[in-house]
Amino acid sequence: MENTIKTLIVKQDLDPTGPRQSFAWQPEIDLAVLNEFKGKTSSWETFAYFKADLLIIPTKTSSPWLNSLISNPEYVNSLSSTTSDVINPLDFNFGNYDFVLTHDPILSPYLPELKLRYPKVLFGYLLAEHTSWQLHFQADEYDLFLDHTENSVDEVIRLPQSINFIYPRIPKRLSQLIPVSKTSIFFDYRSVGKLLKGGDNVGITIEEFNKFKNNINLDLDIENLSELSLTPFMFTSNAQSDAIEYYTKLRRSKYFITVANRIGQAAFDAASSGAVVIGNKSSKLHNIICHKSCLMEGDFNLNDIINKIKYLESNPKIFSDIISHQQQVLQKTCVDQPYKLIQKAIKIKQNGLLTKRS
Repeated sequence: MENTIKTLIVKQDLDPTGPRQSFAWQPEIDLAVLNEFKGKTSSWETFAYFKADLLIIPTKTSSPWLNSLISNPEYVNSLSSTTSDVINPLDFNFGNYDFVLTHDPILSPYLPELKLRYPKVLFGYLLAEHTSWQLHFQADEYDLFLDHTENSVDEVIRLPQSINFIYPRIPKRLSQLIPVSKTSIFFDYRSVGKLLKGGDNVGITIEEFNKFKNNINLDLDIENLSELSLTPFMFTSNAQSDAIEYYTKLRRSKYFITVANRIGQAAFDAASSGAVVIGNKSSKLHNIICHKSCLMEGDFNLNDIINKIKYLESNPKIFSDIISHQQQVLQKTCVDQPYKLIQKAIKIKQNGLLTKRS
């Protein structure tokens, strides 16, 4: 399905996620945009899916996660010195777009004026951190909240509304952008922490990971973890990027191990990259993307995961069935569904079928 929704993504200048210069999407810039992600890559496939332009605006909206970063003067100095083309949204023409998506509800101070100027434009937001529930109280003027935790509903029937919206994915495009062979296993760092120390959000060091890695005896290589991935908030003052390296590792991985009980977006990164995802049955998103035979539960350990991989390696038909399951879920949930939902919401907005808040 060719995406014809003209989309703008908006972020604040002190938000580290994503590129640090405003830009207009051009053909074949997918990897160049990915390289501009200096930490988390969670919204890159969303950019590529919508072929979205980026607008960077001044930081006016606070959030718990961003406040903790801004309290560090080194962080503010680094972001300020590496971010350019910051534009006041009231000086920008939103009328060129069907859909405007923001990282947190950061257009809230401007939306009453913007909606008067651009009554047909659909305004939606997602939460950079799902724990920042306080931000919902700042989002009264938005049309859509895109809920990646799957605690909302699956259909848009009116505006404003909250809808389930797992981040869009580009699996076919990814295989073209990074054509590598499947030769390895990727343990995400939280899974290593869980398997080494217990708990679902346990920090580790490179030395601990290397010791962990050396105790695994499998025919497939174990991907190394980057120093950046183990850094708090994945922030370095020198604007380091390992985004292309991260997606290359995912594309190279035959298996992706993500067994800490998390919301689970990384599982979709890996599935989009063509890896079999071994997840945690306690995670809502893992239950969506993972084949039932690849959900760990109970008091499992590293040997259980190793034995599962050995079993799948010796049963190519089952491995193929798992890949097929993941591809079907991705196509329905992350390729077809986002377009259908946003296109329907745009029609509702343009036809004026809105429901006032009580």
